[in-house]
Amino acid sequence: MFTTASLVVTGVVGGVDAAAAPRITVAFTGDIIGSPATWPAARRYADGHGFDFRPMFVRLRTLVSSADLAICHLETPLSGPGVRPSGAPRFAAPHQVAAAIRYAGYDGCSTASNHSIDQGSAGIRTTLGALDAVDVGHAGTARTRSEARRITTYEVDGVTIVHLSYAFGFNGLQPKHPWEANLIDPARIIARARRARREGADLVVVSLHWGIELRHAPSSWQLDVARRLTKSGAIDLIVGHHAHVVQPIRRVQRRWVAYGAGNSLTGMLAKDYVPDVQDGIVVLVTFEPDGDGWHVTRVRFAPTWVQPGRFVVRLVGPAIDAGRLPSSILAELRRSWRRTVSTVDAASLGVKPFRRARLA
Repeated sequence: MFTTASLVVTGVVGGVDAAAAPRITVAFTGDIIGSPATWPAARRYADGHGFDFRPMFVRLRTLVSSADLAICHLETPLSGPGVRPSGAPRFAAPHQVAAAIRYAGYDGCSTASNHSIDQGSAGIRTTLGALDAVDVGHAGTARTRSEARRITTYEVDGVTIVHLSYAFGFNGLQPKHPWEANLIDPARIIARARRARREGADLVVVSLHWGIELRHAPSSWQLDVARRLTKSGAIDLIVGHHAHVVQPIRRVQRRWVAYGAGNSLTGMLAKDYVPDVQDGIVVLVTFEPDGDGWHVTRVRFAPTWVQPGRFVVRLVGPAIDAGRLPSSILAELRRSWRRTVSTVDAASLGVKPFRRARLA
């Protein structure tokens, strides 16, 4: 049986005549890291009463919420009963990050990352509890063996979309139970994707936490995993994160792979790392039906940039086109645009940057 982590049900059931069926656009973004560097701004936004991360997503909200399904990546555990907010090396972001994720328009998040078990089993419980409280779906970690067996499923216009989530490792930590957090194992991922197909999935999308930090080029291991997964034919789309910089979008064996969506919300700044850590993308993938089912017909990406101090996630194209920000910020945005577009480097594949604030 599927578990419906978030319902966006409107209209027809699966299996309708292709001519009458709608297009579906799914949005994915990179790492959300509510690290201590962002907390002073979140306190200011909350007028000193706890934390409010919602204003950080105000410029991203329109685009994310205009997608038919939007999935984020939650990098760190969230606080809650028995888990206090903390920074490196064992992160726990304030639980108010969950409300900001909902405010931004996300329907679900991948939660398998190298920080998934920073706070042990308690951190998994508080994280998933915080997401449940705001009706945001999740895949990648589990509180119980039964929950780990369930497949995260979204219904969009009668189309069943399964979301799977896996990470390369947990920074040397081991979960109390192996089912608490998903490790990348191509054979297991393919088996789960095939199970999802048998149980009625129209589309299977996979989030992978992988790659080498601060490196734009996919590693040989990423390339190998992508080849193995796409060769199976059971997976329609792969979207990655973890490197904290944007990585290319490529087509692998007739399937699309966005190797790295960079950072979405982050406290990482150029002065401590490289300018590229403030860059990210919204990966916009449109699916349409044909006689053989649903297939990707269009891939686009919207560059984003995190503004220091305020930690607002800005859509780079609309911000440049509006021209209302200080000249120093506009200059940073132009540099970010050039970095991201050159890194994604997929114009020859028909993948182009998206400059508007919402989907048409």
